[in-house]
Amino acid sequence: MNVSLGSKWERFVDAKVKSGDFQTASEVLREGLRLLEEKDLLKRVTVSSLTDLKKKLLEGISSLDRGERIDGEEAFEKLRRKVRERKGGG
Repeated sequence: MNVSLGSKWERFVDAKVKSGDFQTASEVLREGLRLLEEKDLLKRVTVSSLTDLKKKLLEGISSLDRGERIDGEEAFEKLRRKVRERKGGG
């Protein structure tokens, strides 16, 4: 795959490699793609950061410890409904 970054991003990638943070330009680009993938995941689980995700997970564990549970199929149906609502399918 060949990608044209433009001079601004080429300078940025070169600087990252020269700083020693990365060995190659490919490593810099892969890290950027990993961050984009992480951001995508966070959008899908309706959190704004990993800290927010950890907080929600801990809240969920606490509610389980208190005996507050819902059936697995009910949970998946709620998720399906949210996805339909977001896609505009009501």
